[in-house]
Amino acid sequence: MALARHVNNDTPLKAWGRALAMTTPISKNTCATFPTLIQNLAEKFGTAPALLSHQGCLSYRALTERSNRYSRWALARGIAAGDVVCLLMLNCPDYMAIWLGVTRIGAVVSLVNTNLVGSQLEHAINLVSPRHVIVGGELIDALAAVLPQLAPTVQCWAHGQGSYGFLRIDREIEGVASNSLHASEYDPPSIMDRALYIYTSGTSGSPKAANVSHFRVMQWSHWFAGMMDTRPSDRMYNCLPMYDSIGGVVATGAMLVNGGSVVLRQRFSASCFWD
Repeated sequence: MALARHVNNDTPLKAWGRALAMTTPISKNTCATFPTLIQNLAEKFGTAPALLSHQGCLSYRALTERSNRYSRWALARGIAAGDVVCLLMLNCPDYMAIWLGVTRIGAVVSLVNTNLVGSQLEHAINLVSPRHVIVGGELIDALAAVLPQLAPTVQCWAHGQGSYGFLRIDREIEGVASNSLHASEYDPPSIMDRALYIYTSGTSGSPKAANVSHFRVMQWSHWFAGMMDTRPSDRMYNCLPMYDSIGGVVATGAMLVNGGSVVLRQRFSASCFWD
């Protein structure tokens, strides 16, 4: 990833001081999760770009509205606190909107490595016992190949065009309200509750699902925002996979908490870098 930004003459001590100043207050507000922070930022930054890509762009307000749709989609399907939804998609703005929306209501999103196929993919999904799997159109064939090995109660949803006949979640949410969720609609999670499963590389065996709490998401985002001194004028070029803790949480969160923008790519492109 790369950061296009202002120039300053920072010292390591100043950077650490900012990072500590940004992370210290997190534990004092147990209801301030990253999804609720994004909603607050939408009121401040409005139409400023949050996520940009060839698949589309979302402003801060649009990202919040999109995530609200996914929250209500999850609530309508009876997804409750602690329930798991697997996310198997390539980098795109909706990737973040989905996990923001689903974790907002207390459920857990498992960020599945998009390179896994066959028994490794089957293992990664079954390991977390999901109720639903959301798969990008480009990866439907890989998921379809392991369907017989998944629990029959798992419901699969496609995001984008596919060939297996899954219901289209991107179409499903279009008729869902995008306004802010009311307190009566859900019980908000605590920052100490689990938000994400992020997998280990599997180089020493099958991938393991590491628990990532809402506190960790907030801490990682704010720590690196402080270290880099991110500002609204900054843009981060992120070509790392969003199923990874760096590409999916640090690179995105460190920019968004201070009003910057993240340019998403599915892989690095030297020829398109400056564009």
